[in-house]
Order: sequence, then structure tokens, then C-alpha cells
Amino acid sequence: MTDFEKDHEARRSQAAIDRVRSLVGDDRLGVADRISQLYNKYIPLDRDELLREALMGLVASVTTRITGKPDKRRIVAVCGRSGAGKTTAIVKHVRSLKAMASYVDEDGVTIHPVIFMEAGSPCTPRLLAIAGLEALGHTPPERIRENEAWLLFRRLLKVHKVMWVVIDEAQNAIETANVRQATVIGDAFKALTQMPDWPVRLILAGVPPLASFLARKQLYNRRTVIPFDTVNVEGSVDLIDSILETVVVDHAGMELRFDLGSYAAGDEEPDPRKLKDIFLRRMAHACDGEFGSVVQMIRGAVELAILDSREHVALDDFIKTYTSFSGCRPSKNVFTATNWEELEPAVALLRDDDRAWEEARLKSKGKNATKYGVRPQ
Repeated sequence: MTDFEKDHEARRSQAAIDRVRSLVGDDRLGVADRISQLYNKYIPLDRDELLREALMGLVASVTTRITGKPDKRRIVAVCGRSGAGKTTAIVKHVRSLKAMASYVDEDGVTIHPVIFMEAGSPCTPRLLAIAGLEALGHTPPERIRENEAWLLFRRLLKVHKVMWVVIDEAQNAIETANVRQATVIGDAFKALTQMPDWPVRLILAGVPPLASFLARKQLYNRRTVIPFDTVNVEGSVDLIDSILETVVVDHAGMELRFDLGSYAAGDEEPDPRKLKDIFLRRMAHACDGEFGSVVQMIRGAVELAILDSREHVALDDFIKTYTSFSGCRPSKNVFTATNWEELEPAVALLRDDDRAWEEARLKSKGKNATKYGVRPQ
């Protein structure tokens, strides 16, 4: 796709969006814009400093030719479960680095030194190479072979002056791969980062088993891994409280008005701090300890308050947000249930029919249905 075609497509898309905006009342449009601004905010953590330093290392590595020996500034991998905030963090820091910004070269051509691609599912080495070609704006021949696709991808990276390739959902490339396919992917990543005539660096984001794949000998000395770990419920209450205040007060300009009396035990005099700690622990559990999910949960609650024309966020907003996120029954809501620590948010959507189907499916394969759920991502 040429730059003219891209601009034309962008104008058509914007025109369609503008048409919808023109049909929405000013009040509703103002609400939508306020919600949009809320979701565009970013909350940095200590891990962001590690990620930024690693990306700056990738930038530095293209300024000096690296030959022969492996170098850990060739691949940066961000590993963590789904909802940890990996993709958001990568996009934020990539956009903040001037070296990675688009520019117009001496021939008047707009150059995008970073491309973003996603490893689809299911994925094979051939399909991954094709995804890269499509990210460059090329439609490869229908019957292109695996080796031809990778050769063309490497050549076009140089033609388009692309130095950094971001691969999201990178685990899809190797999750179902056999030994040969995993080796091919590893060799392809290695070949991309040691092209003799053009510097290419990789930024990978993914859930397990990406980390174990990167432990392979062919990649071990060429990668820097930034783990996006889960939030420890007991040890991160203050962090979650800080995030809550940041999103509600600083980003949304609203107040917190919580009636947490239902969390009080027996006839004891309620301690506001203890009650809030219980609320924060429930939220961490509801989000499965994932930082990105915590942020999304808080934003979802703020959005309900905005839509309700309120300037404060209440406990009920979190109850409703969790219900919409999880699909749970009212009695199984983490923010209201007394046995909240026993609940599993990841499978809250399942009903008896779903469980019966899952059990029958496993039995048909000669397996015992010992636990219902999904692989942690």
C-alpha cells in the first residue's frame, strides 16, 4: 500500500467517524471525549524505567555496528500474563523515543522506522513472515514459500528503512509449534537481528510460553527480558491505593465516596483504613493481580460515574464494573461476596451448562474434569 493509498484510507476512515460525531448531541459527545481522555492517560511503574532503558539500548545498538558476537541489545522481550499492561507500555515508550519516530528522508519519503505486527493464532513460521510483510504494506504472492517469505521480509525491512520490529502476542508463534517450527522461528529471529547490511532489532510482547522459548541457546545471549509480574495482593495495597487516587482524582478530576460499612466485621467500631484495605484487596483479586487490569477496572468504574453525570465514584460503580467484566452472578461478585477469596474471576462467566459441556468434552478425550478454567495468560 502506497503512502497516497494510506492517506486516502485514513481520510475516509476519519470522515466516517466525523459523520457519526455530527449525529451525536454535544452533551453526549463531551462525555465521550472525556472518557477518551481518561483512557489515554498512562501510569508508570518502576518496571517502566527498566523497559525504557532496554529500548534505549536497542537504539544505541544500531548506532554502532555489532558483528559476530551475540549482543543482548538485539531483542527486548516483555513477558507477563494477559492484562499486565505489556502492549500499552511498549507503545508508550516507543512513541516517546525520538529515534523511533517517523520522519521524511532526503528523497521526500515518509519513513516509519518502527513497525507493529501481531502473531496471529494459529501461527506458523510462514504465516508470521507473511504478517510481517503485511505490516510493511505488502501483499505477498499467495503461494509464497516459507523461506521465500522470510527472505523477502528481511529485504523489505531494509528497503523501508525499518530498524525496529514490534511483535505482539509473540507466544502464538511458538505455542503450538513442533520442534522444527520452533527452531525455524528461533533461527528467523536470530537472522533478523544479525543482517550484515542493515540493523534490525526485535521487541517482543507475550504471555507464557514466550519466556521459556527465549531461553533457547540461539536467543539467550541476544535478548533482554523485562518481566511484567502480577501485583502481590498483600504487599501492594498501597500501590493499588495510589493508582486509585491517580485515576479518579488526578486523571478524572472526581472524588471517591465509598460506603464500605458492609465490610465491617460484627459489632466492631469500623476502621476506615482497614475497610479500604479490604476493598483494595478485593480489587486486586478481581483483577487476578494484573496491573493493567486494575487500571482498566478503575477506569471502568469512573466511566460509569461519568455516564451517570456524577462527579464522584462509589462502591456500586466497582460492583457493576466487575459484573460487566466477569459476567458473574450477583452472589459471586468479588466486591460483595463474603467468600470473595475463594472465587475465581477468570471463570466467573461459566454457568452449569458450560461446565457440563466442558466435562463432557474432557471425558470424550479420556480426561478427568478436575478443574474448570482457562490457561493463565
